[in-house]
Amino acid sequence: MTYRALPDGLFISDSPIAGQGIFTRRPLESGTVLGLSHIILGEEIIRTPLGGFINHSDHPNCAKYEYEPHRYFITVLEDIDPMKELFLKYTFYEV
Repeated sequence: MTYRALPDGLFISDSPIAGQGIFTRRPLESGTVLGLSHIILGEEIIRTPLGGFINHSDHPNCAKYEYEPHRYFITVLEDIDPMKELFLKYTFYEV
């Protein structure tokens, strides 16, 4: 099995919001689980590439959910068209 830093169809590119962000090459349907974004080990928060590059928005199109203890996954909140940026409302960090 080959390790993939991001799910199929997602890529990192320059963001008009801040630095770099995560974009999609394919349509994403509401409810789609994109993958693991954060792992909590004691007091430490470890971000995967998915969690590390997704930008903040007060009007996000994705959300972070704890599906397993101390493991957070990103889920699509609304349909997202190809070549659009993915956003998350940060809850672990102050913006």
